Amino acid sequence: MLDLCKNLKVPLVTTFHTVLPNPTVKARQIVREISQRSNRVVVTIESAAKILEKHFGVDTQKIVVIRHGDAKDELGLQRRTVLATHGLISSGKGIEFAIRALSYLVKDRPNLLYMVIGETHPEVRKKKGETYRNKLIVLAKELRVTRNVRFVDRYMCDDELSVHLQAVDVYLAPYLARDQVSSGTITLALGHGKAVISTPTIFAKEILSHRRGLLCKFANARSIAERIEETLDNPLLRQELEANASMFAQGVGWARVAEQYGDVFRSAMCAGTTVVEAAPVSES
Repeated sequence: MLDLCKNLKVPLVTTFHTVLPNPTVKARQIVREISQRSNRVVVTIESAAKILEKHFGVDTQKIVVIRHGDAKDELGLQRRTVLATHGLISSGKGIEFAIRALSYLVKDRPNLLYMVIGETHPEVRKKKGETYRNKLIVLAKELRVTRNVRFVDRYMCDDELSVHLQAVDVYLAPYLARDQVSSGTITLALGHGKAVISTPTIFAKEILSHRRGLLCKFANARSIAERIEETLDNPLLRQELEANASMFAQGVGWARVAEQYGDVFRSAMCAGTTVVEAAPVSES
């Protein structure tokens, strides 16, 4: 990359989608040199511009902030701070505690919007109908946060779901099952470079380690609210969480998962297998 920059005969504009406040020595050197050779440097939020100035010594005259606001514009959420949970809805999601958390936040943050994205789990709907969702709607009314909660009650194709996740400022996963060992929803949120707040399930404790996300207490609305405030009040923390999420996501995307499965299949073939012949089937 540095060789490319050195040999360019035309103006160079560089966009940094990830800016780490505590980079390695080598990363700091590379970012500095790219910035020195660039006519303009673009970042997506103000806090990233401040990091480039403070930690990398980039000339502020070169830095331009171009926000990635297209998703919010498309969804009509330009003036909202968006929280979200998505997936097939059931009581195990702990959504009621996220809604209760809003009651601690909306007085100082009236523009907060919590989107609950997804239809009710088919098996839940078959047995109990929309009982859980209706309880959530009633709860929001009782807490007077109806304008701060939006239920997007439908299945979405990947592209539509991606637009909604791009509009999210903080992703919430207030799950109640402590022994949960997988979560495609958290992984997808990380894949979109989002700051994630989750209860400490087995999966979340591992996947959100190394400053990739924050953990809150189980079934505790105040704990969720405190983590949300911590993230929204500290732009540098949020930038760090988003950057670490984006870096991690590069290794867990479906293309990378496919590559790893390919490695497993090749190693299995190389190891060989013992074939046990089935006993002949009687024709009688």
